Amino acid sequence: MHQLPKALLAAIIISSLAACGGSSSSSSRPSTPTTPSPQCSDGLDNDQDTLIDSADPGCSNDQDNDETDPPLDPRLSRYQMSNACWVVKAAGNGKYLVADGSNYSATATDSASAEGFYLKPTALGSYMFYNSSRQLMAAGSAPGLTNLPSASANDSAEWRILASGDTTSYPETPAYHVEPSPEQVTNWHGFVDPAIKADTFTISATTLNRNLAIDDTGNVQTVAPGSAPANEAFIFEAAANCETFPEAQSNFSGQPFKGTQPDGTVLGHADVHVHISATEFLGGAHWGKPFHKFGVEQALGNCAVDHGDDGRRDVVGGLFSMNPNGHATDGWPTFSEWPKRDNLIHEAIYWKWLERAWAGGLRVIVNDLVDNETLCELQRNVSGDLTQDCNSMNNAGRQAGTMYAMENYIDAQYGGPGKGFFQIVHTSDEARAVIEDGKIAVVLGIEISNLFDCKLKFNPLRQQRPHEEDGSGFPENSYECTVEEGKPNSIVTQMQRVHDWGVRQIISIHEFDNAFGGNGIFDGLILNLGTRENSGGIPSGDLAGLTSLFSGQPNEAQFTELVSNLPTTELATGEWWTTYNCPEEGKTAGFTGYLWGSTGGSTQSYLPQPACIPTGQDGRSGGTTPCYPADVRQCNARWMTPAGLYTYGKMMEMGFIFDWDHMEMGMKTQALELAEAQNPVYPFVSTHGTFGGTTIDQATRLIANGGILYPSNGSSKGFREDMNETVGIYANAMTKRATAGKPSLLFGFGYGTDTNGLSAQTGPRNNPANPIEYPFTLFSGAPFNTMTEFDNASVVSFEQPNSVDADGNVSRTWHEDLDGNAHYGMLSDFVKEIVLDSPNAASQVRHLFNSAEVFLQTWKRTELASAAIQANGLKDIPATAPAILRPAPPIGAYAP
Repeated sequence: MHQLPKALLAAIIISSLAACGGSSSSSSRPSTPTTPSPQCSDGLDNDQDTLIDSADPGCSNDQDNDETDPPLDPRLSRYQMSNACWVVKAAGNGKYLVADGSNYSATATDSASAEGFYLKPTALGSYMFYNSSRQLMAAGSAPGLTNLPSASANDSAEWRILASGDTTSYPETPAYHVEPSPEQVTNWHGFVDPAIKADTFTISATTLNRNLAIDDTGNVQTVAPGSAPANEAFIFEAAANCETFPEAQSNFSGQPFKGTQPDGTVLGHADVHVHISATEFLGGAHWGKPFHKFGVEQALGNCAVDHGDDGRRDVVGGLFSMNPNGHATDGWPTFSEWPKRDNLIHEAIYWKWLERAWAGGLRVIVNDLVDNETLCELQRNVSGDLTQDCNSMNNAGRQAGTMYAMENYIDAQYGGPGKGFFQIVHTSDEARAVIEDGKIAVVLGIEISNLFDCKLKFNPLRQQRPHEEDGSGFPENSYECTVEEGKPNSIVTQMQRVHDWGVRQIISIHEFDNAFGGNGIFDGLILNLGTRENSGGIPSGDLAGLTSLFSGQPNEAQFTELVSNLPTTELATGEWWTTYNCPEEGKTAGFTGYLWGSTGGSTQSYLPQPACIPTGQDGRSGGTTPCYPADVRQCNARWMTPAGLYTYGKMMEMGFIFDWDHMEMGMKTQALELAEAQNPVYPFVSTHGTFGGTTIDQATRLIANGGILYPSNGSSKGFREDMNETVGIYANAMTKRATAGKPSLLFGFGYGTDTNGLSAQTGPRNNPANPIEYPFTLFSGAPFNTMTEFDNASVVSFEQPNSVDADGNVSRTWHEDLDGNAHYGMLSDFVKEIVLDSPNAASQVRHLFNSAEVFLQTWKRTELASAAIQANGLKDIPATAPAILRPAPPIGAYAP
């Protein structure tokens, strides 16, 4: 305890004197002395440490009357050595470790003579020891030690630290690119770490299961655990002047905000569609990793090992960029050609770049586990690696393991479990708690073409239309999954598998048709060809004919290269999209128009009619030949199937956030009909621009049902225009809710970057009259100083993004005005764009920073609707309504 501050003491004295004075009337009563507030709720810095009330470590609760900080515990936990300089003392002889050639010995009598080690975490409780020669201490042939350059780090340089005597059974961490078991996820996610503190620690070589120890002469070696207990204990003492382990830059300073608003809502923006885990994406076509336990040199190194010395083996990247000429392959620290906003096959979300985005207010991430079986097979054939597993469900599971491993890694960098800014959540309540603590709530989603292994194989002899289809096989279409429960390939079995990974958001159709229905068409040649390949294959005998079909096209060379690498052993049962004419604004009666100035479908003018004859089912365009009407946008005639209706009901019952992006436009209406039959209505989300078209009517219904509608953020200008349009749709949706007697909903507007997902990022700003000037700040100045939401947010300053080599020299810089969002950290620069360019900055910034809260509210409504289905069963649509399962519009007709 300590004396009251003078100002508070004076206030009490004045109050007491006032009680003794006043009116001389005999009827007056003495005033009651004012009771001072407890120190932990008086708004004062009573112990002069710059921290006030609940922010002060001396306050246990708001009634605590002593703000004095508790005495510091001199002991350490196994996590506190993170990213700091230490000297190591052998408890056995009381002497410090020094370098001795390629070995070490405990012979120094004072810390000034000791070897300084920078401890860089590889995972929670595990480290690399980086010495003054910029080498890593490593386990050699037992019992010896050796040193390795950091760029050549391997498992022999990884050391596990435990408090002496610690017998805790720590859960196995899900591993990078390994599908986790349900038990692993449960144990990891629910583990409460005892955070044991100690004076001495054991240091174990993870590859050998041997402990570091000293012998009688002080020589440091490895021994069998417990064979020399007194000599296996070490003490860590803080030091200075270590060499710093190489790392990428986040280029910000300041404390990111935390807490809630007075009404209990959280603050922050949401990226609800991104692909952090796509590190082994497309059969290894993607290069780089968002983290690597041995650091940036291995996470973002030279890509020549995969893409070739000149980058020409990057077939998928060349295909999407239409550039077969390769690229410079150098990575960290020079980064000649990547990361870059339109370089789609190189890593753009390294964890330090993600850290910069967090500092700029990012508080929700939905990471979609993603893969594409057809493109994976293409890369597999090019690389010659026939052992590559291209099953999308298996690869999605491996990516789930990567996400938990990344959570572990970032926690380790921040000094312990739960301390990192990147926290995976499984419920909306967990997400809210994480954001209140100032961190990013990371939600796992999934976006693969053959979800639940429901790959479709067309049969040209089929009689069933999509709305009648049973997937039974010859002569009908067949599926690789089944609605029959209890089997390994059961849809429900695979759905539970995904749920066990921690996935809580689902895109059910992605780019190609599957057992549930058709994908929303938004592209021409590449995805249509992929649909044919995915739905039965293109045999080698067709290659010459296909190439001939496309002769004279502008991209003939790329097409020829593509088809020459497709599998050559499959039957000729694949089909092109079977289509109908999309509705057109101004032409289709009663049509309300498309959202965000987009259109439905895409023209497919490879073999324009009438020069060719349509071969699709019931005489529709498409089918076995790519024969379509010229200059008429085509939508997918494969609407919802019985398997799709079954699957969507089960998804709702299990409580997944239902993302309708990539669904055929007509299927979106069918899904809405199912959702609106539930009580409460099951909300949907659209996370990155809808894909395949969304009508104004569908958008209004989605928002009125309590869902979210967030676009891709192709540019700041486009994003702000989409926001303004959506504000109008929101107003109409709230009118619709009011008419139904339902309360209004909060409006927020986030985005889906689709980073690492074969999607170009925000382009250069090109506004020389009002450039972004580095350093810039967020959360201070206009418009933040006019918004009460940011009253408690500290200013954060952002330097120009750069890359620094091991010597501290700047090797590369990026600028938002010139490079756009070259890497993910430049989302903070994107926020600055909105601040600078918006004529209504306060309003638009508010909508952006409401987007995390609105996502949480939508997730909570999803959980409540799911609970009602679990309790009362899935509701059918009213008998008076049209059946959900129905055919697409007739041939030549526009969809209503």
